Amino acid sequence: MSAAAPVPSAPARLEGLDGMRGIAALCVLWFHVAGVLHPEWQIEARGYLAVDFFFMLSGYVMARTYERRFAEGYSARRFLIARYRKLWPFMAVGALIGAPILLQLMDNPVRAMGIAAANVLLIPAFSGGWVYPVNIAAWSILAELAANLIHGAILWRLSSRVLALAALAMVPLLCWMAISFGSLALGAESANFLAGSVRALVPYCLGILLWRLWRDRPGLNIHPAMAFAAMPVLILLVPNLLHLNWSYDVAFSLLACPLLMAGGLAWQGSNGFIRWIGQISFPLYAVNLPILLWAKGLGLGAPIGVAAALGLASYLALRPTGQPAGKVAAAAA
Repeated sequence: MSAAAPVPSAPARLEGLDGMRGIAALCVLWFHVAGVLHPEWQIEARGYLAVDFFFMLSGYVMARTYERRFAEGYSARRFLIARYRKLWPFMAVGALIGAPILLQLMDNPVRAMGIAAANVLLIPAFSGGWVYPVNIAAWSILAELAANLIHGAILWRLSSRVLALAALAMVPLLCWMAISFGSLALGAESANFLAGSVRALVPYCLGILLWRLWRDRPGLNIHPAMAFAAMPVLILLVPNLLHLNWSYDVAFSLLACPLLMAGGLAWQGSNGFIRWIGQISFPLYAVNLPILLWAKGLGLGAPIGVAAALGLASYLALRPTGQPAGKVAAAAA
C-alpha cells in the first residue's frame, strides 16, 4: 500500500474483550492498592498476571485489526508509530504525575529530571533497580511496542503453523525464566528486563494465533459471566488461598488466558458498566500507581486514592477529543 492509499476501517469493537481488559485493569489497581497502601491485604496475590492477559489480548486485537493491512502494504514503521501515538499520551500523563515523587527522592535533581524526561517519552532510564522508576508499569508498554514491531515486520508473514512452532519453542525459555526468578513478575526491574520481552512475546503470539483460529467465534464454550468472575479469582483469590510457585504463572499465561479470551468473545450483550471499565482500562493502568504513591505520601486513604485514579482515568478516556470514545479506548489494545 502506498502512503496515499486508504487504510481499511477498523472492525467493530468487541465489548466482551473490552470488559475483560477492564476487569484485569481493576485487578492491577487492587494489587497496587495493596502493595502501596495496605501491604497486609496482599499475601500471595499475583496482580501482575493481568499484564500477561493484556499481552495476549493485544496480539489478538492487533492481528484482527492490522494483519490484512500488512498484507496490503501497511509498513511495520507506520504501525509502530501509530501504536506509539495511541499509547504514549496516557503513559506520559502517568509519568508526569510520578515525576515530582522521583524529584523528592533523588539527591541529584538534574539526574532526576533527566530520568523523568526519559520516562515521559517512554525511553528506559534504568535507575534504582527499575526500568521506569517514575512509573514502573511503563515497562509493559515498551515490551508491547517491541512485540508490535516484530508483528508488523515478521510475524504476520508467518503461517499459523510456523508461528505456533515459534511460540512453542519459546515456552521452555519462558519456564526457565519463571523458575530462575520464581515467578513471571518479569520486565519491570533492570535485572529481568530482557526476560520481560519473552514474557510479552509468547502470549502475544498466542493472541495472533487465536485470532487466526477463531475469527471472533471461539470453539470453546465459556460463559462470559464465568470468565468475568474467573479473572479476579485466578489473579487475586486463588494465589491467596493456595501455596503456588512459578508453574501457576505459566499456566495462567498459556492456558487460562485463552479460556478467558473465549469467555470475553462469547459476550453478546451491551452493559454500561462493562463498557465503562473497558474504556477506562488503559488510562487506569497508566496512572493508577503514581496516583496511589501520591496518596501514600499525602497520608490519604485507599478510598481517596482509588477514587482519584478512577476519576482521572474516566476523564482521560471519555474527554471530548473529536473522535468516538471507543477509538480513544482502543489505545488499551
